[in-house]
Amino acid sequence: MTKRVLIFAGLALLLLLPAVGHAQPRVTLYEISERVTFSLGSLNDNGVVIFRTATSPLFGFADLGTPLCPSELLIAVPRLKKCSVSATGTSEVSTVTGIGAVYGTFDVLINAPGNSKVHVPNLSVITGTFDGTVDLSPAVLSYVPLGSMAGNFTITQMADASGTLMPVTPVPLPFTGTFRLPVGIDRLGLAGTRDDDDDEEEEEAFYLADDLTTLIRVRDRERSVGFPPVRLEVRFGP
Repeated sequence: MTKRVLIFAGLALLLLLPAVGHAQPRVTLYEISERVTFSLGSLNDNGVVIFRTATSPLFGFADLGTPLCPSELLIAVPRLKKCSVSATGTSEVSTVTGIGAVYGTFDVLINAPGNSKVHVPNLSVITGTFDGTVDLSPAVLSYVPLGSMAGNFTITQMADASGTLMPVTPVPLPFTGTFRLPVGIDRLGLAGTRDDDDDEEEEEAFYLADDLTTLIRVRDRERSVGFPPVRLEVRFGP
């Protein structure tokens, strides 16, 4: 059997197995950019509800051993430690509650044949959709730069022996996620703002840890064209 046939057989076996919980490893995605619009919703006791709709391309990595980076891929990529994941997501959140729907599509990517080792991975081997509920109430209501998300990733296609994506029986993968919104800290320890004219030095930026006290420094390699992105940490399981 060729490597690609073995990969297909292994992934097919994976889809026949029930989804299992993983405390670790995980998937980490970053908001590369964001387009936001506001619209009027239904009436309630406080008047008209305004909804914030945001669409974002995301990119990040799935640790080996997660459903989005099955160990069967080691057959083709023996030194693989992580899989690249790209996605496009849309959220529709009430500005009153900070809660709303989220949905989108995703691709699991490995390096295509002929790519240099520094080329961004671009060969899709797994693709599908995701949907769920996003809760940004800590950020919307209390100005705490955190949020959460729960729902399902659903695998809908896999690459066959020729590398062509083929439909499969949809496999839902329950997940939970934590959003960490970046905050800037100036020399006085106060939340700062970015000066678009200052190209010489990037402002220090941090994520807030789950204890609501510890600051996690945004690493240089996490930045997108100099900006610290929103970070989404995903864990699989009910």
